[in-house]
Amino acid sequence: QKLMIFAKNGDATLLGRAPLSNTEMDAKMLIATNYSNKMALDMRLIDEQLYDLFEGGKVDKAADSIAEYYHKYNDVKGTQFVFSDLGTYNPKTAKAFNVYTAIKDRLVKVHGIPEEEIQFIQQHNTDKKKPELFKKMNEGSVRVLFGSTSMLGTGANAQQRAVAVHHIDTPWRPSDL
Repeated sequence: QKLMIFAKNGDATLLGRAPLSNTEMDAKMLIATNYSNKMALDMRLIDEQLYDLFEGGKVDKAADSIAEYYHKYNDVKGTQFVFSDLGTYNPKTAKAFNVYTAIKDRLVKVHGIPEEEIQFIQQHNTDKKKPELFKKMNEGSVRVLFGSTSMLGTGANAQQRAVAVHHIDTPWRPSDL
């Protein structure tokens, strides 16, 4: 309700933000769209102190779907790509809430998937590390790879054992689809 009111009048204090500048006021619908996308994915992207895990939400559903494919194709070491452009892992702020870690935690704790078989592309962001990661994906020792569209969407030659691609959110640009 507060987001809808904000979209009409631009009162950012409804969202726990400082009042909008004139430039931000001109972009209030983009701000509202960004908030709504985050809210649809996980409310902890809005405020991790105020909101807890929503049982049965996208994080749970995504982890359950990934685990289903993991176990279904375990005999061939099937691999999976998980794309999300919101709530991405950042090594500099690894302690802050992010969707990648939330899904990984459920995969490990609830579904028993070994932690080392789940990787984030952001942890392999050098010209030396990426080919090594892709080799491990093609061999099946890394089974689930998380990444954003910009970091994982092009040039990831790791599809030899791929059995599923999961899109946790929708990219902003039509060309990314």
